[in-house]
Amino acid sequence: MGFAITTALLFAFSAICNTRVSRGMDQITANLIRLTLATVILGLITFIYFPDSFHLHASSILCLSGLIGFGIGDIALFLALSKIGSRLTILINFCTATIIGAFADIIFLKESMKLTTWLFILLILTGLTLAFFPNKKQKHNYKKLNLGIIAAFIAGLGQGFGATTSRIAERIALNEDISISGISQAFQRVFAGMVFLAVIYSVKRIFSDKKTQIQSTRLIHWIIFAALFGPVCGVACFQESLRTMTSGETMAIVSTSPLILIPLAYIFEKDVPSKKSVAATFLAIIGIIGICLNL
Repeated sequence: MGFAITTALLFAFSAICNTRVSRGMDQITANLIRLTLATVILGLITFIYFPDSFHLHASSILCLSGLIGFGIGDIALFLALSKIGSRLTILINFCTATIIGAFADIIFLKESMKLTTWLFILLILTGLTLAFFPNKKQKHNYKKLNLGIIAAFIAGLGQGFGATTSRIAERIALNEDISISGISQAFQRVFAGMVFLAVIYSVKRIFSDKKTQIQSTRLIHWIIFAALFGPVCGVACFQESLRTMTSGETMAIVSTSPLILIPLAYIFEKDVPSKKSVAATFLAIIGIIGICLNL
């Protein structure tokens, strides 16, 4: 439970950093740099402290999970962040991932959740929806908004299926009496996502006449923080939580990350929350407490 709550905090800070980066360079380049940094850090820790945490079958499933979650999902995530900002992006992303992860567990892992757990998940999602429902007084560029919503939804699909795929890999490893730590799982997933993005980036460079412009002096610290808060610490904690909880339960808690974004978005993006957003936070907190007591 502690790992899932920590993940929510880290993902909130990561979203702020990713938004800054996504608006300063193209999504593929930004994500590739972020995942490369994370791969190096996680790789060093894994090979030094967890050299025996690899299993041919389980590792291949983890790589598939990374391709889905980081390769495809994060490209869509960065696109959504650049179009609709961190609050709405993370809301759609986590709500989608929570539901997809829960149903994917039922289909692929033959698991189910208690009715009360479903009710608490519904309460969390209700709180999130109320907290971030668009204000009628606000004016939107609907073409940009729709593209961002679709991208955030795709990112949620990638994260939800990626979570369940990770749990499949964990189950395979345990059947062989092999323990794959959260850091090692994060490394294997991030590495696969990085390789996928490197291929996409190379193809893009070959067929595109435009040169990639990177405002390194302005964005370098945001890229480093994005890598540390997200793929390194955030995903490592996320993988650890999946080892003891179902995908739906984990994602329900992690999906409160958008609520943490309310003050962060106000500080870094000048996004002033409404009274409704603040009140809805309590609904989500009640949902988290309910899940904790129901485990």
